Amino acid sequence: MGNRSDFMREGDHAALEQAAAQNHREWFVLMAQAAGGEAHALPGVTWTWSEAEEGGMILFPRLSEEEAGRTLDAITAFYVQRRPARLVGCWSLDPTEPDDLDLRLLARGFQSGWQPCWMALDMETEIADCPIPEGVEVRLFEEDEAPEAQDLPYYSREAAILHSAAARRSPRSVWRWGAFEEGRLIGHSVLFLSRGTLGVAGIYSVGVLPEARHRGVGKAVTRAACQQGREMGCRYALLNATGERMYRQLGFERIGYGKTWWLNVFALISQPLTSERIALAEAVGRADLSALRSMTLTEPDTPLPNGMTLLQIAVHCRAPESAKWLLAQGATLDILSAWDLGWRERIPALVADPEQLNRRYGELQITPLHIAVERNDPELARALLAGSPNLTATDAVYGSTPLGWAEHFGRTEIAAMIEERAKR
Repeated sequence: MGNRSDFMREGDHAALEQAAAQNHREWFVLMAQAAGGEAHALPGVTWTWSEAEEGGMILFPRLSEEEAGRTLDAITAFYVQRRPARLVGCWSLDPTEPDDLDLRLLARGFQSGWQPCWMALDMETEIADCPIPEGVEVRLFEEDEAPEAQDLPYYSREAAILHSAAARRSPRSVWRWGAFEEGRLIGHSVLFLSRGTLGVAGIYSVGVLPEARHRGVGKAVTRAACQQGREMGCRYALLNATGERMYRQLGFERIGYGKTWWLNVFALISQPLTSERIALAEAVGRADLSALRSMTLTEPDTPLPNGMTLLQIAVHCRAPESAKWLLAQGATLDILSAWDLGWRERIPALVADPEQLNRRYGELQITPLHIAVERNDPELARALLAGSPNLTATDAVYGSTPLGWAEHFGRTEIAAMIEERAKR
């Protein structure tokens, strides 16, 4: 049984978000160290590196305006030197510190990622009961137990071995829960305790085999981890939810969102960024026209290592004056940029250009029509279908057409529009 003074006792949403950041920070550091890696720190930020995992994480930076640029440059140089095969991540609370962290990272070649959804369960009240499915056993893993389990989300034997290594560290802070049916692993979760004034029970790696879903397995392994955390003295359980519905049924409530970014270091190595190029991208994002007029702009359509052009930086940062300046310097206006800037009068001419209409974006290599589907923007889809888009164009990862995306995401209105256009 843990000492209740070791954990957070009262918390509003802001305090709970800080607790989530601390728990995640300690979790990533522990995972790196368990894999034989390392953690480093500068004022306001911690980052990890693991050669075994071929990657690292920059963890919840809280940087001053004066030091942010130099610190991010130093961390980026650290990863360039080590040449990780996997993407390097950066996690932050929202709002960020500094408030232009997003722009500073984009200017250095990072890509915007998903938004973590922080959820919290106050375990001072009773955790919602959920029956364990008939024939299913929910139990703690044995110390080095690491069964094979293909297609189990957030699980691999390598990760299980890593979690086991972390669980052997003293004082113990990691416990692994599994759901077994006829001896087969069908679901799992991980409990990680962080201690101190922001100490909480962090719930990680909740996953269920696709064929075992909708039976209560996910709730069962989550509840088991939460119950153990409460028995050890924790008041709050926190997690990053990929789907809120199940967790709400256990009593979790959403407390806020975070931000993530991802860096492809090899793309940065193949296309190194100079300090002048970074400063130019930052000036575009800030709509600092005075600074822009003093800078030299060549090849305005050349993308950064994250695939974004300077014009797309301007659009992302809602800087229309920078966009106008870039166009005056010879940048090419694309359909999505014009749409997002609200320049609807320019759309018909752009849609009439097959190259623009079927332009490819990002690592998925998706077309503007794919993006209209992803955004669930029927008005944009209608404007694109007024031209002659390639309806058979497929993305580079899933091999799916815009209609396939519409059907997958349940965008029925857009799907009907695409089907009607295909008949012409």
